[in-house]
Amino acid sequence: MNLFFTLAAAALVSNAAMIDDCRYADDVAARANWKPMGATAPVTVTNVAGRPALRLPCNFAGTSIERASWDRKVDLDLTASRGIQFKLWCRDVSPVGHFSCYFESGAGWYSASFFPEATNSWNVITIDKVATKPEGKPAGWGQIKAIRISAWRGKDVNTEMLLCDLKQADTLGGDAVVAVVRGESAAQRNPDEARSVAQFTETVAQELQALDIGCAVVSDLDVTAERLKSAKLVVLPHNPQMPENAVEELVKYVGAGGKLLAFYSVPGKLRGVLHVTGGDHVRAAYTGNFSTMRFAPNALPGAPKLVGQRSWNIHALKPVAGESRVLAEWLDAKGVPTGHAAVLGSANGLVMTHVLLTDDPANKRKMLLAMVGHLVPEVWRKAVDASIARVGTPTDDTARALRDAALKLAAEQRFAEAMDKAVEAQRQVQKAFCMAQRPEPGEFRAFWCHSAFGVEGIEWDEAIRRLAANGFTAILPNMLWGGVAYYDSQLLPVVAADKGDQIAKCLAVCRKYGVQIHVWKVNWNLGHAVPAEFAEKMRSEKRLQMSSRGKEEKWLCPSHPDNQKLEIDTMVEVARKYDVDGIHFDYIRYPGNDHCFCDGCRDRFQQATGVALPNWPKEALAAGPLRQKWLDWRRSNINTVVQAVSEQARAIKPKIKISAAVFRQWNTDRDNVGQDWKLWCDNGWLDFVCPMDYTTSNRNFENWVAQQVQWAGRVPVHPGIGVSASRSKFGVEQLIEQILITRKHKTHGFTIFNYGVTESRELLPLLGLGITAPQK
Repeated sequence: MNLFFTLAAAALVSNAAMIDDCRYADDVAARANWKPMGATAPVTVTNVAGRPALRLPCNFAGTSIERASWDRKVDLDLTASRGIQFKLWCRDVSPVGHFSCYFESGAGWYSASFFPEATNSWNVITIDKVATKPEGKPAGWGQIKAIRISAWRGKDVNTEMLLCDLKQADTLGGDAVVAVVRGESAAQRNPDEARSVAQFTETVAQELQALDIGCAVVSDLDVTAERLKSAKLVVLPHNPQMPENAVEELVKYVGAGGKLLAFYSVPGKLRGVLHVTGGDHVRAAYTGNFSTMRFAPNALPGAPKLVGQRSWNIHALKPVAGESRVLAEWLDAKGVPTGHAAVLGSANGLVMTHVLLTDDPANKRKMLLAMVGHLVPEVWRKAVDASIARVGTPTDDTARALRDAALKLAAEQRFAEAMDKAVEAQRQVQKAFCMAQRPEPGEFRAFWCHSAFGVEGIEWDEAIRRLAANGFTAILPNMLWGGVAYYDSQLLPVVAADKGDQIAKCLAVCRKYGVQIHVWKVNWNLGHAVPAEFAEKMRSEKRLQMSSRGKEEKWLCPSHPDNQKLEIDTMVEVARKYDVDGIHFDYIRYPGNDHCFCDGCRDRFQQATGVALPNWPKEALAAGPLRQKWLDWRRSNINTVVQAVSEQARAIKPKIKISAAVFRQWNTDRDNVGQDWKLWCDNGWLDFVCPMDYTTSNRNFENWVAQQVQWAGRVPVHPGIGVSASRSKFGVEQLIEQILITRKHKTHGFTIFNYGVTESRELLPLLGLGITAPQK
């Protein structure tokens, strides 16, 4: 389920409140409501097949605007809505890098990206609140002051958008029966919490929508019993430090008959409502301490007996005698009970003692449906009906028999059993689709593997054997960072040395099974596992990056000569010590456009330009007199490392392949993050390049790939496909569709993120049935 936008042929939901139907009498009336941003061209009115609409011109040719944007002032309460919907038509999307929608609230904004799939018809776009990211300090969804639509420059060619029927999407009490509360207050107080709050909220909402359980995300800044009264269930996915007034309102909500499903953090007053006690924070005593949730027989109808989840800590909640009970317990990796509850239940709701992770996805989704179905029984039928509908009319006898069995069980209201049959039927149809695909000879097929230890739960030998058995030709394992090495390095701190030299282990089995190994380094970023003493040494030597506001980052400053030497020498060390097929750059850039402004950068930039800097860093910021020289100088620092690694590694091993994972939009990212990868291709410093084209939009993916092939010239592009990236998660069907797009543009290869447990167990065997089937 795509949380960023939904393409639909059907009309918008009938109960949605209209915001702007875009039926204006003339340009003057339209421009009174829709204001262009900066040098963006103003809107005009138009007519499409008798339908009035707005025309939004994207004037990229001959201008320097980074995006075409228009603001619509509003006074909206979107608290009880899923978000907004609108119809959009863009006949030529190729000049657009991506589209965005923003909501102004308080002293900040919420933002989300989208991309239209069809170019010859209207697209119905849904901007889901759960997919938005806060910028600044938004005050919740209760008072939205403006909506901004933006098209970001992809290339210097004009295009236009047509817009109509802007309205609210699924509302509580209508299509949405579940309210998911996002902990925005905690994210505002502690920015480090923002990512985890967003991640776990999105995971729950995404799973609910995949089950066709309508839900709307509500900020904890907006929570009141009155606003929640139409919700049959409120879910708390990860809500640390919930505001006291929000807790009080949730108590009122439950008192009026509402139900709660809480994960991990449960405020004290809500523990009383849910009839649980305790809640001490317990860290896993060892890896695999909390590995599986085992449900007691008949404790939660429809739940699997075992649900895998490798949790690193829990809140040790306990039942209140006579008021609640343990429904599932935690087992360790050996199947031994830990003595801690995993799921507890009472008349008012359910509690899981950790956040909902994405491992063991099939059983996790089944468990979530059982939880919601237990608290809101009517969702069972809708979820089952939707699952059966997704089977379609299969030609396969087995799938057809399973679908018919699901229909019969649903008619008998045996919904859990019906869902099992429907899911089996979907898998059978999926398998048939995969078997119908054909491999392409000579294709580069690779996985990035973010863990230096490979796939959790299996050895490198088995992980690489599975790749080879399913037709994959290469792996890119993450073996070193700016401040960490997982091999016998003489230059970087070696961590987890007791587990052995991971490059040596992986290399040996790659040679055994005929799979290429391209060792992946995360450049500049010290890494989460960096030893404290090494980080402190870099700090004391003034080798870390600073923002223009003086905030320190655990990234090495690219202009510091010692840092450049360390980056070069560590990658060349890998080429010298190991007979690897290649070395792979990642994070070979700055963190963003606000880095690095440390004292060393000021001195080195001043020396390079010969210009005094009395107002540092204003001279180098946007609109500063030295801005262009600053951007050129930043790029040169990164280019120096890429060129040196390429030349020195090839001098040692002439056949070694040099590659890089890069941002997708070279023409803007060369300024934004100093990553001039087209130059690296033009100069022959790379042997292939992997743009990280992580998107759930096939049209967006193709748009990027078509442009990247032109930028790379003679250097092969092996696009990165984000099956499990944070901003794009999807299944094998869409993965196959994106692989076919790479073949259409003759990239002769692709790279998938990320090689983990689910990919190894479930994805690989399906790919190996057809599209990557090994040659016999």
